[in-house]
Amino acid sequence: MKKRVTLFSILTILLLMVVSCQEKDPVVELKGELKSVSYNPDSKSFILTYNNGETESVSAMVDNTTNPPTASATLQDGTVIYTGDATIGGAATIVKDINIVSQFVYDGMSLYYLWADEVKNKRPTVADVNPESYFYKILNNIDKQHHWSWITDDIESLLAEFEGESRDAFGFQPFPLYLDESYTTVIGFIRYVFPGSPAEKAGLKRGDVIIKINGQTITVNNYTMMYGANSATTFTVLDQTFSNQREVTVIPAKLSADPVLYSNIYEIEGKKIGYLFYTNFTENYNSSLYRVFSEFKAADVTDLVLDLRYNPGGGISAASYLASLIAPEENVRNRDVLTIMSYNSYVNSIYDQYKWERKEFLGNYNSSKYPDPLGANLNLDKVYIIATSSSASASELVTFCLKPFMQVEHIGEKTSGKYTASWTIHPFDDFNKRAQPIYVASRLSSSEKEKLKNWGMQPIVGRYTDKNNNDFIATNGLVPDHLIQS
Repeated sequence: MKKRVTLFSILTILLLMVVSCQEKDPVVELKGELKSVSYNPDSKSFILTYNNGETESVSAMVDNTTNPPTASATLQDGTVIYTGDATIGGAATIVKDINIVSQFVYDGMSLYYLWADEVKNKRPTVADVNPESYFYKILNNIDKQHHWSWITDDIESLLAEFEGESRDAFGFQPFPLYLDESYTTVIGFIRYVFPGSPAEKAGLKRGDVIIKINGQTITVNNYTMMYGANSATTFTVLDQTFSNQREVTVIPAKLSADPVLYSNIYEIEGKKIGYLFYTNFTENYNSSLYRVFSEFKAADVTDLVLDLRYNPGGGISAASYLASLIAPEENVRNRDVLTIMSYNSYVNSIYDQYKWERKEFLGNYNSSKYPDPLGANLNLDKVYIIATSSSASASELVTFCLKPFMQVEHIGEKTSGKYTASWTIHPFDDFNKRAQPIYVASRLSSSEKEKLKNWGMQPIVGRYTDKNNNDFIATNGLVPDHLIQS
């Protein structure tokens, strides 16, 4: 799933404690005992100051794949000099030991990553001073291509987002588009706006086009500001006809956004058709799904249109809950297999050793938190699903894995092709079963905990099939039954 899979909560017993310098990294012969180092962004060089007062300028290797870019050089004795922001000058860091966060990245990825075997010969060195850079260097090429896995130094925000809560949020979903062949200039289409959000209060609407942010042209360097900020932001906006330019200032806020964005019942040719627009698979809002389907059932809805066109995925528990509201009642009552999960060879062996199920079932729900889906199950034999290239992960799982039980009419475009699932991994805290820890907290020093506490990873750990072990890897996405290109 794009966000999180809850299976990993049972893996807490699995605890453990070379990317070399790039070929063009400068290797510097020391002229004495090093006292301090500073960085000059204009010349892209380090100034080394020795204890005898002598200074020396050496070229830096700038890594532009990070934001901000970093700079480093390797000294003859293996010491690395480093700055975390190559755009500004000032004191640089002298590194003699392997970065503890980079070590966490390796330990977690070599244990749980779906392609763990590729990671095991890529241990961090003292040169891997930037955990983010190290993380992306060791990813599998398929993973790199699709940007499935990521790392963060703000795990609290990540976990909050998975639960439907965003900090410093605007409350709209932008879709960035390039305007030129150089892939630099960007505009943003607003796909939808959450009710009651700062964006709605400011007057932004679905279909609006954002052309500037705070008076500046949107580029690949600043377009992410459309997704949220920590201060008031002014958008220059056109309507969907690319006219009527206006300035809209949005004050970001903490936002809890219900993914059940819109639902309705239509009566067409004597049929009652239920329509649901669902933005993310968020387990905390399973009760919202139940409420909508209860309304559908009470109205004797005979057909269902499930709109997942902008849904990037989410938790597998939400996916199985939604599927249980749609699938034939008999299959839900029998707790039939919805999907089969597989992991790397080591994790699979742990599941097999302890006889744990690597399956998700229809009707599998937390009865203490959510109503039994059978109470609102529509008992359908056909469902119409709108899905596009923006529909991924859990959206594809529901579309694909319902097919053994009922007729699924896929309307729209070929989907994203994300047949994989990810876990949230933290160095030492499980955050009440919301993350998978790597180390035993009691064995870490206070200093180590302080350095590690804010970091987390969301790597791909598994892949899914339907109940018959069928997948859609070869097609790289689900091909629609009825093609409608956006």
